[in-house]
Amino acid sequence: MPLLFTIAYYALDALIYLLLAAAILSWFPIDPRNRWMRLLHAITDPILHPIRALVPPIGGFSLDILIAVLLLGLVRRILLQAVVS
Repeated sequence: MPLLFTIAYYALDALIYLLLAAAILSWFPIDPRNRWMRLLHAITDPILHPIRALVPPIGGFSLDILIAVLLLGLVRRILLQAVVS
């Protein structure tokens, strides 16, 4: 697998894990001024903001992280298929 595709594949994988971490950490009362939380939100918010603008919360439950994880997984799979074929 070429180096650029490998980097892109693992970057998408890391983004998925960061989104899942943000979802889990949102359940706990963590100070938003914490530098690690600010870094996590600085990485994940640019991905989630356009989805939040398009999909409103349903019954108080936000689907933005689920949609982002599914889309990034789809892009990762397409990238892998392009490299393998």
